[in-house]
Parts: sequence; C-alpha cells; structure tokens
Amino acid sequence: MSKYLNNPEYLFNILTMLVKKYGGKIVITEEDMNNISKGDLIGMYYEPETKSLILKEVDQKDMLKATNLVNDKIDEEYDN
Repeated sequence: MSKYLNNPEYLFNILTMLVKKYGGKIVITEEDMNNISKGDLIGMYYEPETKSLILKEVDQKDMLKATNLVNDKIDEEYDN
C-alpha cells in the first residue's frame, strides 16, 4: 500500500483540499455512506505533466492490472 495512504496527516490534507475546492463544505449523507462497500476501490495517482493529484474510482479487475504494473516497476521513483 502507498506510504501516502498510510499517513493520516497526508490523508487529512487531501480532505482539507477537497473541502476548500468545493466551497468550504461537502455534505455526505447517510445514503452516500450506505452506497460504499469493502469492494469499492479508489486509486491515487500523480500526473507529472499537469502536476495534479488524481483520485479515481478503480474497477476491481483493473486493480489487478495496476498491481502487476506497480510490481513490474518497483525500482521507479513514483508511488501510486
């Protein structure tokens, strides 16, 4: 797992950025909370060309491909 996703301060900073980006408030309803499950996956990627952090819902079958790509490139500098 990403060293960033294991860092509570980093995750809190992401939440702070999202709240500020969307006008200072994000409302998460009970329905929103009930619409997620353990099988839901979110990927975090850094795009160097745009210098953007991308949070994206990931399909489970695509996650298997991504895991193989990360394992193949274990010596590279970036962390996804």
